[in-house]
Amino acid sequence: MVTPRYPPVSSGGGEQSTKLLSTQLLTQERIDSVTVFAFDGTETTVQNDVTVQRLGRVSPFVTELQNLSVARKLRGRLAEFDVIHAYNMELHPVVGYLSTREGVPSVGTLNSYQFFPSSVTNTSADGLEWLYERIGLPTTGHLMRLSMMQMDAFIALSEAIRNIYTNNGFDADRIEHIPNMIDPDFSVPEGGVAEGIQLLYVGSLTENKGVRYLIEAVSLLSDQYRLRIVGDGDRMDDLRALAERCGVADRTTFSGQIPYEQVGQAYADADVFVHPGIWPEPLNRTMFEAMQAGLPVVCTDIGGPPEVIQDKELLCTPGDPEALAAAIKRVEKNSADIGERNKKQVFDNYAPSVVAPQIVDLYEQLLA
Repeated sequence: MVTPRYPPVSSGGGEQSTKLLSTQLLTQERIDSVTVFAFDGTETTVQNDVTVQRLGRVSPFVTELQNLSVARKLRGRLAEFDVIHAYNMELHPVVGYLSTREGVPSVGTLNSYQFFPSSVTNTSADGLEWLYERIGLPTTGHLMRLSMMQMDAFIALSEAIRNIYTNNGFDADRIEHIPNMIDPDFSVPEGGVAEGIQLLYVGSLTENKGVRYLIEAVSLLSDQYRLRIVGDGDRMDDLRALAERCGVADRTTFSGQIPYEQVGQAYADADVFVHPGIWPEPLNRTMFEAMQAGLPVVCTDIGGPPEVIQDKELLCTPGDPEALAAAIKRVEKNSADIGERNKKQVFDNYAPSVVAPQIVDLYEQLLA
């Protein structure tokens, strides 16, 4: 496995997914060993029988320089392995290049749109990102994509991300749809007793997450609805100000970022989980956690997340506070039934025992 960061170093759900995949692969009889190369430190450790070699820190500021630096550190290390799996998109180009050069089959998980312009995902770039899109992406960024395309296969976490990559030059025959898996060790304690209906959002506070529309939706709901926002990001101050303007500051709690081990309590205390994203997110790990906790999930109908939702009346138009509020109100009638169906669905379809064998099957196809 090759990844920019590996827990306990983490910047989001991608690192947790990398760790989960690494450890769950070792439960498969067909896997003898798993080694992770990460670039967030200098030590070598063994975590849950996974060997983690941290080959120095590499600045992520310029992706092209990051890949060049990693190429020097990885060169000559890959030939001893049967398969290379790149996770978290930043280093996919160097893995594509080196795996081809050293004759080792490679797989890359597609969990973001790292090497595409923002227009592909209906978002907009500003500042340095805007400058890079106009100068870097058509030049060195093009070379990054070509290097990445040297990989033998890709794993798309959802049909939505598979379609976007296919529509932007990637070979559909080399992209396999295999979703994230749930964390079997994720535990949810007993919930507290609170007044009213507790809504929960967990994730980063960036523009494309659509949290502003969730706050506006709460202003359209009765006073019995309260919102807890767990996470941090560059829109935190703006969202606090919005809650004040909408008159729901007294019903909105900003908890900031909390340790992964404490997130379970947030789900336990909630009645409804809301995913208000306005961009085609590949797939959302927090939705899996909410469903494991037996919560109803209200979700915008864009990207990978709606592919997981069985109750289609809980899907709504992105960027529409009124539609979001209406979907939230639909939960009241049978929230317990919805939560139980969600819990059964994730354990039936996204458990490691279901997902990990699909990934090993792909490895074996490449080796054959």
